[in-house]
Amino acid sequence: MADRASLIQGRPRIVQEARDLLRARGWLSRCPADFQEAILEAAIIRSASAGTEFVRGGEVRGGLFAIARGTAELRFPSGHPDTRAIHVAHHGFWGGYKCLIGQPRFLSLTARSDVLWALVPISTLERLLSIYPGWWRFILLMADEHNDTLNAAYSDATRQDSLVRACATLLRLAGCRHEDPPAGLQPELRLSQADLAAMAVMSRNTFNGIVGELVEQGLVELGYRSIRIVRPAAMRAIVSADE
Repeated sequence: MADRASLIQGRPRIVQEARDLLRARGWLSRCPADFQEAILEAAIIRSASAGTEFVRGGEVRGGLFAIARGTAELRFPSGHPDTRAIHVAHHGFWGGYKCLIGQPRFLSLTARSDVLWALVPISTLERLLSIYPGWWRFILLMADEHNDTLNAAYSDATRQDSLVRACATLLRLAGCRHEDPPAGLQPELRLSQADLAAMAVMSRNTFNGIVGELVEQGLVELGYRSIRIVRPAAMRAIVSADE
């Protein structure tokens, strides 16, 4: 793993920042304080530059991983190249629970921006769960949240109206499908329109036309290989009108 991401455990300020961010958002924020502290105390904090695959699918003895800051693309380690990308993970995302049941990771993560992330070794997890078997419920909570994400992706992909499907997909990938991001954070996707069109299950020409309409309405803004969601609530209204 060291050749794919830099270890920064020896930098106290960055380490504390990562722990504070993970405590405040995502799966761990919904767990009890004693469990949070045990997980964060064991976490090894690392960084990954944009374009780096920092979590590799197929590993068995990996451990839990989490994004404290930045965004990463989630892919299946196998399958057809046109359908491997399934989601974009943001700060607060956790994964890796399959290692606890002897199964290989089913996701790979590639940084789309510079990423600050955490790794909790499987040996530590196994020790904590043997001491506190009741903590398995929190691992199940993570698995359930992953299932919800996959269900949401499937639901978005089956919307019949192309505009609604594009809006739902953009909102989900930007992390604001059901609510706005924290104050001061503008949702942005650093993905090409070709990649986004594939995730929205439509041709690039169709997707580009829809994005053009959204730009004209002031709902999104285009950057270099990026799309900024300017008015997520208005886009959610488009999706809700079709439900």
